[in-house]
Amino acid sequence: DDALHVTPLPDGRVEIGVHIADVSHFIQSGSAVDQEALRRATTVYLVNDVIPMLPRPLCEIACSLNENVERLAFSVVWRMNLDGTLSKKGRKGKNNPKAEDEIW
Repeated sequence: DDALHVTPLPDGRVEIGVHIADVSHFIQSGSAVDQEALRRATTVYLVNDVIPMLPRPLCEIACSLNENVERLAFSVVWRMNLDGTLSKKGRKGKNNPKAEDEIW
């Protein structure tokens, strides 16, 4: 599962986050489930059906990213200006370790 968040910031910029469920916690590398997921490559969405990449209990329960439900996930969060450019204001780094904006 994956999720996206967009949060307006007080200074007019937006924080954007992309979150991907960490299925590796539940599936052993090289297992039959791993091999089948590799073969399928993705979940297929049809008009009246869904063919999941993973077993339904994993993709519909354990790895489903729902609001206010703690889940294991890989996340990338950044801040952007409203014109779509990446915000460089207060960029945290070796020369500015206490900047207010941290890309994490």
